Amino acid sequence: MAYQIVAIRTEGFGATTTDKITAVKLSDGITETVSQVVTYIDAKMEYYYTTSTGSRADVESVHPVQGNAYIRTVRNGTTQDNLLNLPEF
Repeated sequence: MAYQIVAIRTEGFGATTTDKITAVKLSDGITETVSQVVTYIDAKMEYYYTTSTGSRADVESVHPVQGNAYIRTVRNGTTQDNLLNLPEF
């Protein structure tokens, strides 16, 4: 089963990097923290969001050497498929 992310919560309004996302809202209204989503993605669960053009942008977990794990869209050659384009809640 794949879970659609429809909105994000960030540390500060107008965040410019995905490592500032703290929580996501799914299409069924459930809210999950980023640490939960990272755990689920690492366990092979699928997360995505639908872009403004209607295409699917898959989400991956990132584990930097320093700092906390975070989520971002899988690179696909465009900056338009970015979780930061989603509305905040």
